[in-house]
Amino acid sequence: MEFGYNKQDNGLWGLMIMYFDLSAFMRYNFRAFFKTRGEQYRLTPKRFLVMFIWLSLFIPAQVINRICFLLDEIFFPNYRKQEIREPIFIIGNPRSGTTFLHRLMYKDSESFTAFAVWELIFAPSILQRKMIWALVRLGRLIGAPVRRIVNSINKRLNRSQGNSAHAIKINEAEEDEHILIHSWTSESLWAIYPFQDELLPYFFFDRDIPQAKQCKVMGFYKNMIQRHLYAHGGNKILLSKNPSHSSKLSALTEIFPDARFINLVRTPFEAVPSMLDYMSSGWNFFCDPLDSYPFKDELIEVMKYYYLYPAEFFKDKDNRCNFIEYEDFVQHPDEIIEDLYAWLKLDYSEAFKELVIRETRAARRYKSGHKYSSTKMGLSEERIARDFEEVFSYYEFDNHQFDLKEHPYYWNIDEWPKVWKLQRKRRQQKLKLKKLEKNQNLSS
Repeated sequence: MEFGYNKQDNGLWGLMIMYFDLSAFMRYNFRAFFKTRGEQYRLTPKRFLVMFIWLSLFIPAQVINRICFLLDEIFFPNYRKQEIREPIFIIGNPRSGTTFLHRLMYKDSESFTAFAVWELIFAPSILQRKMIWALVRLGRLIGAPVRRIVNSINKRLNRSQGNSAHAIKINEAEEDEHILIHSWTSESLWAIYPFQDELLPYFFFDRDIPQAKQCKVMGFYKNMIQRHLYAHGGNKILLSKNPSHSSKLSALTEIFPDARFINLVRTPFEAVPSMLDYMSSGWNFFCDPLDSYPFKDELIEVMKYYYLYPAEFFKDKDNRCNFIEYEDFVQHPDEIIEDLYAWLKLDYSEAFKELVIRETRAARRYKSGHKYSSTKMGLSEERIARDFEEVFSYYEFDNHQFDLKEHPYYWNIDEWPKVWKLQRKRRQQKLKLKKLEKNQNLSS
């Protein structure tokens, strides 16, 4: 499979960077307005208003984006030569600590760059970024309270969402998979268009998306990353966090052969109900579903795939992926970060080390406002244990003493846990040694 564009044909280049799945766009919206009876996305007055506002914003924005993409080709043609060196992809199931790890490492601004929310929404092109930066500088020169304005936007954004599970800030790093909304090939569209036959295949990308389509999607994604890196000076490492990339491992390693991956794993007893509650908040915001927690069975299959596919994919790829257990990370984030920097062969500066220690202290004081009831979802621990038998077995999570049956595994990953166990054993030995040294220093 080959990803990218025909660089020898400038005409085709200009057309291909504007890739947009127009036929899917037409199908989705036709169904959203005319094929809704009895569906979770039924066309109630609320749903009609949401769709009207969404399309009124999305369509003009895409026209502007396409014009700016073409202007990039005129004013910044060298972006095509931008190299993407050793990008880092944080993967794993949602609600497994991926956001905290991403935002913590993103604070090392000397090493990393990542897509901020405002870039994903308002400025996918180089020209748009530079125009917004110029406006911010101008605002500061004339005394405009830029920081206060940004803080006000952040408060309004999270208040309107009513979302305590995943706070969004306009100037904070976010999942760059959302950039694919601009090509209409993102699973993020599932919240607005929950069509199983159309969008579920994107959650099993390597397995279910045809190679020709994969080429177009990943070509667009690479192009957006090149623009981003070029706009930010071209000398930083891309730090990407996308749970959905857990299904794109083959495509990503094909297009980024020197990429490294960090996979966080959390017991299904905690991750599954948290994820279902988070997803349901999106459907209840954009739709007017018949059920409080729709598509439960489908999401369970997605989460199972996100646990097991990385294990299978990386079983014979030494040192490409670092598996981290959620409990280890939340208990010792500063130690985990130091260990990751050693693995990535990056300089763990004293300034960033102090910042990580401060953030670790703040994180330990933080209490999540994300509340949910597994009972209301119709989820029992027994069902989770049964549905995730292979996951509990391979990751050696505590199964709460449920009697899980022995069966021939579908996933061919018998050998991979040795690598993960070695990584975890080495990390735990290091943590114990540091704790011992700390106690000895205190006693002396």
